[in-house]
Amino acid sequence: MQEPEIARWTLIRDMFIFQVKLAMDAIRDLLLSPVSIIFGLIDIFKGHSLSQSYFHKLMDFGHRTDSWLNLFGDQKKATKSSSTLFGQKAKVNVDVSVDQLFSQVESLLKDQHNKGGLTKSAKSTIDRYLNKIVENKDATKPSSDK
Repeated sequence: MQEPEIARWTLIRDMFIFQVKLAMDAIRDLLLSPVSIIFGLIDIFKGHSLSQSYFHKLMDFGHRTDSWLNLFGDQKKATKSSSTLFGQKAKVNVDVSVDQLFSQVESLLKDQHNKGGLTKSAKSTIDRYLNKIVENKDATKPSSDK
């Protein structure tokens, strides 16, 4: 009976982390969109070379934040190779990713849970309510014995 509980909390954790990452990605996109237009126009009017291009520096920043967010990727990846806009290989180093930050928070919560702190009572209460919901759902299912 313990196995579904572990899967439930793993799913809840993964859903929460994914939603936070989606929100962070959306905020980043909302900020980068107008900035990219402004930087592109500045580059056009000032005639910047590729090395001076604000727009391409912003694109590099976008690649780094993609690696940092790691929205759909492997949680253990911290460094990867990626192609830049012009086909050059670039090493993208991520010192601390969102996944690592969430892992640290999860470790703190697990420590508190093991010590019998607030998270243990909160987890027990949430488990009770989730079990009641599942029991009520099972009790209201129409029987297919016809």
